[in-house]
Amino acid sequence: MSSNHTNAGPPGKLRILVVDSGIDANGACPNYPQFGPSPDCPYPGWCLEIIDVILRSGNISHEFVVDRNETQQLDWGRLQANGSFSGVLGRVESGEVDMACLLIQKSVMRMEHFDYSVPISEVRPTFIIREAPLTFWSLILNCLRPYDTTVWIGIVVALIVQMFVWTLIGRTEMRVGMRPQRLHGEYFAWDVFEEMFNGGDHPFYFLSGKLARLVFAVFQKGLLPAMYTALLLTALLTPVDSQADAARLIKSGEYKLISDKSKWFAQDVQLSSEKIFVELREATKNNPIIDTISDAHSLALVDQGGYIFQTSNDESAFNDASVKCYTFIFSKDMPSRSAHLVFQKGSPWRNIINAEIMKNYIFFDQDRKFRVPKCERLQFAAPGSSDPLDFWSVSGIFVLASCGLIISAVSFIAEIICSII
Repeated sequence: MSSNHTNAGPPGKLRILVVDSGIDANGACPNYPQFGPSPDCPYPGWCLEIIDVILRSGNISHEFVVDRNETQQLDWGRLQANGSFSGVLGRVESGEVDMACLLIQKSVMRMEHFDYSVPISEVRPTFIIREAPLTFWSLILNCLRPYDTTVWIGIVVALIVQMFVWTLIGRTEMRVGMRPQRLHGEYFAWDVFEEMFNGGDHPFYFLSGKLARLVFAVFQKGLLPAMYTALLLTALLTPVDSQADAARLIKSGEYKLISDKSKWFAQDVQLSSEKIFVELREATKNNPIIDTISDAHSLALVDQGGYIFQTSNDESAFNDASVKCYTFIFSKDMPSRSAHLVFQKGSPWRNIINAEIMKNYIFFDQDRKFRVPKCERLQFAAPGSSDPLDFWSVSGIFVLASCGLIISAVSFIAEIICSII
């Protein structure tokens, strides 16, 4: 690579910070930093390839400040209490280097402190989540998923109230001679269940009874079962795949969000007025974001279940997750962001680098593809939007039905024994 500088640019050399970031600069290469693929290093780093093209095209005199990331997680740059940045962005802000070999996204916080090159590529943030393993209890809860606990409690209370009301009105009608006597008046309570499930015919003669039966027929026998059917199918057939789904899971406390707070996404969750960031800010108010220790640690937490890892499709963590079976990556409704090289405010190098980027834009305007594995559906498999419901999806209903039959059998045996005695 040439080091002669013939451009009419600023004096001195362009100082470029190179840090081991995996996807942008691969520190695992034996000749790191390496600017082109080789048998020992087929992927030297996307940003290093870009820098190589820019320097060669502009014949720019330069020097590299090379760091190997000795910590588990690279500090891209966090705003400190004194108003300056730490990490990579801090070294650019202080003038220690002119630019860094990292593709960085703008955020509300960063734009006040740095200048950016023209966009080089585009990234889309993603959420990485793993379906919880199937257990005996989760199979039972599958059939209860459409309603939360408070709704089920409301349904039970409403049935008890109806049982009481039907018994009271029915017995009163018998006392005044409007209804034949029954052997056991308490059978009116069971009429509620017979009406709901078997379509029994239990007319009332009092207007109050007719109204009670009308309310029961419309709401408890009509709307609730219909809503349950619709919501159950929606819950079973619709996969979690959007930012709104993630915000809902985080807000409910079922999942915790993991994100690198030195990157733009976590910063915009704190400051941005965009709708999705406002929703996530509200969702994480009582369930704070967990600052990632390392990509490997974050993916390990995702494997355990109960965690959502936020990353981007240009990150090595995205590539690692894309080859793991039963790990779901989704970016629906997520905002795309342009990726830039970053400079100190007022840097004279910005226009020079921009000119070279525009000259070579065809090279930069390309997408990287990742291999997604084909996995067999085992204990982590969940039905997709086009899959038929299998036994495991509805097995909770069979389990509850079996419990009911067992209780009925035990009651039958007890009644036979009592009648003999």
